[in-house]
This record gives sequence, C-alpha cells and structure tokens, in this order.
Amino acid sequence: GLMCPEPFAVTSNETCVLKYPDTVVDIVEPDLPPYSLIYPGPTLTTFPQQTIVGSTALLDIRSFLASRGSRGFGGMFGS
Repeated sequence: GLMCPEPFAVTSNETCVLKYPDTVVDIVEPDLPPYSLIYPGPTLTTFPQQTIVGSTALLDIRSFLASRGSRGFGGMFGS
C-alpha cells in the first residue's frame, strides 16, 4: 500500500499587554494656585498569532518550532 502523509494545522495566540507611562501636565492660571493633571498612560492589548499549515511529510513540527524559539506551541507537544 501507498502511505499518504497526514495534513496538519497548528495555531497559537498569546495575550500581550503594554502599559505606557502616565503623562503629567502642570496647569498655571493667573487667578488660581498651580495644579497638576495626570493622564493615565494607555494600556494596549494585542493578541499575536502564529499559524503553521503543512504536511507531516514536509518537516518535524517540533524541531521546526524549537529552532524558532516559539513558546506558544509548547503545550501541544509536551515540550
């Protein structure tokens, strides 16, 4: 018999949160004492994604991911 390679598709996404510093603005008005306003820095959330689609005949997916330093797929293969 002829053996056909198995297709595979593996995806991963991770949450990435970036917090930027606050901005402080000093306000000076002629008839009032000076004061400061603090504008909270923005918090950005992103979801970087990785997708690999191929065939088991093309490569060993574990060695490919290990060579690229990927952490997102570690749970899939128990590494």
